[in-house]
Amino acid sequence: MLNKIKSLAKKREVLNFANYYIFTIINAGISIFSISYLTKNIVPEDYGMIGIYTSILFFIPSLISFSANGLIAIEIVDLEFNKYLNFRNSYISFLLISFLASSIISFLFSLYFSEFGFVIIMATTIGFIQTLSSVHNTELFQFSQPTRFGLISTGTVLVGFVLTVIFISLFNLDWKSRIFALLISEFIFLIIRFYFLSSIGKSFRFSFDKEQFKIIIYYGAPLIFSVLAGWVLNQSDRYFLLNFFSLKEVGLYAAAAGIASFIVMINTNMIKVIYPLVYKKLSKREGKNFILKLTLYYSILVLIISMIFCFGLYFFGNLFLGQKYLSAMPIIYIMCIAQAFFGIYTTTGLVIDYFKMTKLKTILVVSSAILVILLSFTLIPFFGIYGPALASLLSFVFLSVLSFFISLSLFKKYQIT
Repeated sequence: MLNKIKSLAKKREVLNFANYYIFTIINAGISIFSISYLTKNIVPEDYGMIGIYTSILFFIPSLISFSANGLIAIEIVDLEFNKYLNFRNSYISFLLISFLASSIISFLFSLYFSEFGFVIIMATTIGFIQTLSSVHNTELFQFSQPTRFGLISTGTVLVGFVLTVIFISLFNLDWKSRIFALLISEFIFLIIRFYFLSSIGKSFRFSFDKEQFKIIIYYGAPLIFSVLAGWVLNQSDRYFLLNFFSLKEVGLYAAAAGIASFIVMINTNMIKVIYPLVYKKLSKREGKNFILKLTLYYSILVLIISMIFCFGLYFFGNLFLGQKYLSAMPIIYIMCIAQAFFGIYTTTGLVIDYFKMTKLKTILVVSSAILVILLSFTLIPFFGIYGPALASLLSFVFLSVLSFFISLSLFKKYQIT
């Protein structure tokens, strides 16, 4: 048994998994300290504005990329190296054009919704930078470079936090300085990514390739609806609260969501580790048992981690949140379990992604989004600020179960052994 564990520990996949999670824990720690610092230095109403910014940023990268970032992960496997470089140049060129169009739209929206003009413009700008960074991230995942990815992601989060503290504590700036800090950090590390850690920037040549653009749009068009539905699932709760309550409640909810993002980080890094393995096996029309076991083990793991995390917060959460935010603790518990089920969905959803069943995925996510809307309106009158969190939990359970059975049907359809 001991020899088996030692042998398993030496496998590259296991080492990558451990590497990603070490940095995940570090990043989660920095994020929690950031939230702790913010809740002790800004009022819930101002945190509400940061929550609105976060909700807009959620869908901006997908909107700019036309939800086609997944195509990078597929083409890097399927294409020869030179053909992939040509595709990458076309893809980045597409992003530049899309960002220009998105900037015009965001400017018009900022004029109409003047109260939120700042967060709209900043979310669009930072979203574009993150979209470019995701190209480099995909290559790091595919070429199994977890340490480099971890150092970059940790550096980005850490610099953003340090700048936030400097701006707010040293220069006495307001909540907007938090977003400026994130912008500066993202931009610095984008330059490092493109010109010092890869050849993406040096080898880029603008390419207006209509055929490649058509491929990107054809792949991503159905997913736009899925992204909007995903936004409803993950971010619309803030607007339900804004409609029923005020920015104060949005701020409480946003702080809770920030703490619960620890589980989101776990899910995100899990997918980074396993999707190259899953895609490789599916390309050979094999891996059914591997994927089923992976789903089972990860489901158990992420639920246990979520419960342990909530248990720790129950006893020590008051050390991290400002006094004005302590009423948000029950929301954190609900959202942690909800995000655990969302992680289960993303695991089974890899099968749907690989076979490019974008329309099917859109129907699946839209159905869940409709469910979260109906449940939110139903539950808020009974449970108040906790209503949207409960709606998200029930919707994510529905999404994960339905995705699992769809994956089983795809195994049968494509004769995956």
